[in-house]
Amino acid sequence: MSRTGDGFSDARVAPVTLPRTRIVPDPLPASGLPEADILTAPPLFPIDELPQADDRTALTCLIRLAMPRHESPETLADTLLTRFGSFAATLTTTDQALRSVAGIGPHLLSAIRVMQEAALRLHRAALRDREVLSDRPRLYEYLSAVLAREVIEQFRILFLSPDDHLIADEAQARGTVNHTPVYPREVVRRALELGAASLILVHNHPSGDPTPSPDDIAMTRQVGAAAAVLGLTIRDHIIVGNGQWLSFAEKGLL
Repeated sequence: MSRTGDGFSDARVAPVTLPRTRIVPDPLPASGLPEADILTAPPLFPIDELPQADDRTALTCLIRLAMPRHESPETLADTLLTRFGSFAATLTTTDQALRSVAGIGPHLLSAIRVMQEAALRLHRAALRDREVLSDRPRLYEYLSAVLAREVIEQFRILFLSPDDHLIADEAQARGTVNHTPVYPREVVRRALELGAASLILVHNHPSGDPTPSPDDIAMTRQVGAAAAVLGLTIRDHIIVGNGQWLSFAEKGLL
């Protein structure tokens, strides 16, 4: 409506179209910090000193990488070390235990799992470069990293080639806190699929005590009998506890 000499008229005024502007924020990288800050920020720790870093320093660096805005990564590192005992134990503890610690968010949990998987792959690659049973300390170290902190029983098999090199390490079954069902026919079938010549059976005892039960011994014999029919050999059965292990071969139980 517009004013005229003797009143008002309904003449419409053509609308004015204003150009639309859209404010686009600067993209943030995965770290959550602006790119300029990343390019100018000092390194978290001198790279050449990392191999000598203690657990607190290494864990603090991991926290800073995962949560660069965390106000006190050193304090959180101390909390984790007090709760779990070491950097390695922190990496191998369960998601549930990690989530129970105040300050642990999804980014740090993911970073811990990536770090753990990287460590396991390095161990596994080292096993593939040699005869698996020629270096038992390295084998036990790898199996402990995989199983020592599991809260339920897990049955795994290391499938070996004719020259005793690792073909595959696979989890075959997961059970309860004190029992895992094992089916000899499935074990043998998978060994044939992979072209394995021999096997190492592995399972954990969440109680931490690797002493074999009568059921463990009976199961080993059943799998051994099924494997022997097709020319496969059970080289060992290793039970992993918390920081300890038991070898059936070394104890004369095969």
